[in-house]
Amino acid sequence: MVKKKHQPPSKIRYDNTHPIISIRVDQETKRKLDDLRNMSGKSLGDILREALKIQTASTNNAFIKGENAGKAKYGVSFKCSGCGGTIWIDNPELKKAATQIMERYGWGHVECVGMPTKIEFWGAPPDMK
Repeated sequence: MVKKKHQPPSKIRYDNTHPIISIRVDQETKRKLDDLRNMSGKSLGDILREALKIQTASTNNAFIKGENAGKAKYGVSFKCSGCGGTIWIDNPELKKAATQIMERYGWGHVECVGMPTKIEFWGAPPDMK
């Protein structure tokens, strides 16, 4: 039986906190990686870390675009009476308040309550002015 080579504790700790990864690539990708390493002077680890940052930024941008598209299509918002900024109804307290106001002032299906007049629709209720 072959004895395991002694490793100092610092090497064991380093290996535990910096695991080795291994991937297989085709010859063309390997050549491009080698060219990039030689041209930039960076290690494969540095190249991978940079690629992860770019991918994370790309993923975050896609998420934000999707969120904005969803808000534009399905979101409910109103303007702040102080600064005029947009306030999205996206938390439970605002949703509850909006529901209470709509119920209090008789909002309902057009088929059930009829179409409000422009003044009723856009004007503030008398006790909210």
